[in-house]
Amino acid sequence: MAKNQPTENDKIRKQVLSELERLGKVTTGDDSLVFEGTRFVLPENMRGNLNSAVRFLKDYQEQQETHFSFSRTFNYRPEDGANAFDLAMRTMFGTSGLGKSIQTMFGDIPPQLRTINVGPNETKQVPWGRVAFPPLEADFYLGYDRHHEYGHVFEVGVEAPRKYRAHIEAFFQVVEEKLKTDSIYRGKAFTGGDEPMFLDTTAVDPDKIVYSEEVRVQLDTNLWSLLRYTDQMRRNNIPLKRAVLVEGPYGTGKSESGRLTAKEAVENGWSFILCRPNRDNLNEVLQTAQLYAPAVVWYEDLDVIGQGHSDQQISRLLDSLDGITAKGVEVLAGFTTNHVDKLQKGVLRPGRLDAVIHVGGLDEAGYEKLVRVTVPEELLGDVDFSTVAVSFKDFLPAFAKEAIDRSMRYAISRNQGSPAPINTEDLVAAADGLRPQLELMNDAQEGVKRSPLEERFSGLFTQALNETTVVDNDGTDDERFLLKHKNENE
Repeated sequence: MAKNQPTENDKIRKQVLSELERLGKVTTGDDSLVFEGTRFVLPENMRGNLNSAVRFLKDYQEQQETHFSFSRTFNYRPEDGANAFDLAMRTMFGTSGLGKSIQTMFGDIPPQLRTINVGPNETKQVPWGRVAFPPLEADFYLGYDRHHEYGHVFEVGVEAPRKYRAHIEAFFQVVEEKLKTDSIYRGKAFTGGDEPMFLDTTAVDPDKIVYSEEVRVQLDTNLWSLLRYTDQMRRNNIPLKRAVLVEGPYGTGKSESGRLTAKEAVENGWSFILCRPNRDNLNEVLQTAQLYAPAVVWYEDLDVIGQGHSDQQISRLLDSLDGITAKGVEVLAGFTTNHVDKLQKGVLRPGRLDAVIHVGGLDEAGYEKLVRVTVPEELLGDVDFSTVAVSFKDFLPAFAKEAIDRSMRYAISRNQGSPAPINTEDLVAAADGLRPQLELMNDAQEGVKRSPLEERFSGLFTQALNETTVVDNDGTDDERFLLKHKNENE
């Protein structure tokens, strides 16, 4: 290679600097020295004084080679920021940055990569920690900072020669733009933990989730219409801040209403954050909602935090929601409970909860629809749905669904092992066989009532656990809500 001939790295470096100057409209120099094309203009007091000009240029050159450090904070979650950093590098330079080993007395520590969730059952490796970028002679340090209002947010520190300051600022603009356009969380459905998991809303089939007409109207009016017609609500000054409680017995489809809300949110550009009882910190979830608004926060089993001496926690929770929305942040909160009778009366008044939706049993039309969406069309015979409705009396959707599933087994048994269309008798027989179980469930107690001292001790114990580790009830509600769709109405 001929002497002074540009190397491949020199060409890449020149291309990178040129691209950054274009994106950031960088003016080479600073306030005291201005470059105009191929010449530069000295400060006014230097003109005509050659010795002063030479000294100034030498000092200027030395300053430009001096390393400086600063940091930039992005109000997004750290995983989102690391992904945006990776996308910015790849988009502009075809690389995610060259990892740089850290030399220690015990040997070199290789560059760090971090695996993050970026979608349902989808992960990605992104740079983390120290990332070297030779074209700018820069070392980036990817991490997080604690924001007083938003919690953990993405932070990038950088060390580089001063001459590249403007170029680095231009690159940070690209990272910010990637966060706005390619956020892994905004407009998605995910859980509220430290390492969020994404919810697969495509697995939810609204046609197979059955409510009475009255319940569906209430859900439409108080939840889904705000997500579907957001712009119209804004134009008519209708607040998008709502706190809605969905209450009813076990097995009526309250969890399904959350799944449907998640699907509506994602399809209409809202973020959806599931806060799991005893696993996710609700205040941190509300902080995340602020970052990715408009957002829905969904909390199941509200009565879990409202038992015993913990009643005031619900009021504080709603106060936090009011504080967020008072800033103009659009956050809609949905709660469910099996035990509305355990909640404080003050919590249930309008102004605290904007709507309380009771989800109960189905009517005749509801039972018919549930049969039709559960039984394959080719297996549905001649059915008198009025008779079926009588036999299904007092069956909540979960029991009705089980009776319908059993009716198909009745039909196969009746036909000596071959599939056969189910009829009215199959459905009635299945309902009769299930009714004793319903009666046992209705007579069963919720559990032994604890004394106030036991309640207090339990609350302190739960608090201690929440501060040290993850606690799960029994996993069933959480697993259901992770949208592993089973075509059933819990």
